[in-house]
Amino acid sequence: RLGALQLLRNQSPESVVTSYPIDDKEITIGRDQSCSLRLYYPAVSALHAKITFVDRKAFLVIIGTNGVLLDDEPMFPAPANAHGPTTVPLQNNSVIEIHKKRFRFHLRSAFINTPTQMTPAGECRPLRLSMIATAQVFTPRPSHDPQENLRVLQTPLR
Repeated sequence: RLGALQLLRNQSPESVVTSYPIDDKEITIGRDQSCSLRLYYPAVSALHAKITFVDRKAFLVIIGTNGVLLDDEPMFPAPANAHGPTTVPLQNNSVIEIHKKRFRFHLRSAFINTPTQMTPAGECRPLRLSMIATAQVFTPRPSHDPQENLRVLQTPLR
């Protein structure tokens, strides 16, 4: 594990809601289904940002037009005439904000302090996480009569 992104609670910025592990040398953040961390909001681009690891250092690549806040500083993608996207180094405990969602970047200390060791690549299943609004699920109590079950399921919710 290279590190983690910790989702911070809005009301108390030091309180962690959940933590997303970073296991790959590149994770993508955006609205698209292929992103490692998905944020389903209209203001978030399909591919909004990436976190990449190069030579045991972490970088934030800003791609989305609405940009991000990095440690409360606004960062935007490079203009179209520039060479490549905006890439900024990430420090341990940097706070990244995308569409009012605040994440603390936590770099694993073992990754910083120990030399890189070559290990054979194992079978690794990609992990994807989504940020979607919670929904209430309506499940009617089943009846012994199948016609009654069908009627209840076809009735609009009030």
